[in-house]
Amino acid sequence: MHTLLYIAIGGMAGAVTRFLVLQLTHDIYHRTGFPWGTLAVNLAGSLIVGILLALSFKFTFLSRNHAGFYLCITGFLGAFTTFSTFSQDNMILLFDKQYVAFAINILLHVVLGIALAIGGFVLTRKLI
Repeated sequence: MHTLLYIAIGGMAGAVTRFLVLQLTHDIYHRTGFPWGTLAVNLAGSLIVGILLALSFKFTFLSRNHAGFYLCITGFLGAFTTFSTFSQDNMILLFDKQYVAFAINILLHVVLGIALAIGGFVLTRKLI
């Protein structure tokens, strides 16, 4: 039962944080037609998951099947990052015939997302 509570608390915080980041990004870049907000939350989430996974080697609280993992990774990052919005954004780009933006969006999410996760992990492991 505690596990579900940790996930729920983390998920609530992640969803609210995602909404705020999307709103802020939209306020700044809303005229570009590119889904900068989704990219921002997914790349930030990739970096954070790399950092948290590196920290889990030192702090049991963050390792799998412990409270911090459920709170931070499953809950917060699960709600903060968004694959469904990524899919929606790409469908809109396709419908609008923005094929270059569609390809760039996918490449940025996949390549930079994985690079940031690895970079966050490696950097954190060196620092701790």
